[in-house]
Amino acid sequence: METPRKKKKIWRAVFHAISGTILVGAILVFDLDRTIYLGIVSSVFCLLLFFDLLRLRYTNINQFFLEGFRLLVTARESRSIASSTWFTLGSLIALTFFAKPAALSAILVHSWADPVAAYIGTKWGKLPFLGGSLEGIVAFVFIAFLALNIHHSPQVAFYSACLCSFTERLAWPIDDNLLVPPICAGIITTLTLFL
Repeated sequence: METPRKKKKIWRAVFHAISGTILVGAILVFDLDRTIYLGIVSSVFCLLLFFDLLRLRYTNINQFFLEGFRLLVTARESRSIASSTWFTLGSLIALTFFAKPAALSAILVHSWADPVAAYIGTKWGKLPFLGGSLEGIVAFVFIAFLALNIHHSPQVAFYSACLCSFTERLAWPIDDNLLVPPICAGIITTLTLFL
């Protein structure tokens, strides 16, 4: 039987993967121009930030948020900015400062590899490594490689996947949802120039 904490982790992982996939999918399927997708992501970020600030100021709104999203919200988010807000800002930074293929690839890496690594590391992780488990890091690299291999050469995909996995593990104390997409996009961009 699953504990409420494990159930929450699974729901958060699914939400994480779906959010990034919808963002990337919408940009690609609708072939959105840069100004359009930056405007949309900026607007979503502003709305999320406004709601976070509002709920953190007013306990009744925060309580409504915590109850309504109890399968997704962590204890930390009950008193700080939500991870989804940080993810939207991280995606916005990646989309603003990097070419579309690198930014979208980085968003997919974080959306897919991070939850898979967390699940594998929590369920089967035995070897501690960089605050997580070696099994989780290997899972991150594997999923990141698959995601990156869609638009990048196998060499860029492999080395980027390895470097992005370390970025994800070393992101603390700043929320990894903010740091990983832009740093990953930078890694992909740099390696694309040299490989």
